[in-house]
Amino acid sequence: MKRILCAVLLTATLTTPALAAKLYLKDGGVIQAKRVWRSNGKVHVLATRDTLTSFEPYEVNLKRTFPKRHRVARKPVTAVRPSVTATTANQTSATAKPEEKKSRFSLPELPKLPEKSPESLVPSSGGGGVIRQHKKEMADRIGE
Repeated sequence: MKRILCAVLLTATLTTPALAAKLYLKDGGVIQAKRVWRSNGKVHVLATRDTLTSFEPYEVNLKRTFPKRHRVARKPVTAVRPSVTATTANQTSATAKPEEKKSRFSLPELPKLPEKSPESLVPSSGGGGVIRQHKKEMADRIGE
């Protein structure tokens, strides 16, 4: 049992650096990083949790840093539309609204929060708070 556990820990230890991203520079240098990506015409490198650096594309060997990956071809999704007869087509054309394209991803709806009236947001001037009472006491002492 101990051998299996040691083998698993050793394998996990050795494969972890292989999962890190590498940035290959044109001058031959290699930077080990947590993440490398391109945006706005620059190459951004997250070297550590606190260090974010950006490089110009002419400083980076883009072919080695971002190798082409084979993508799996997906079948296009085709929508099945019901057949429409001539009589229903005339009826629906007058009342039909343009169909909205549905996105693949939909965000979950947030729960509705109770609405508060503006009057409830203003603190009441009734008894006052501790600070107001303290200010009144200080003003009374100064006035004496």
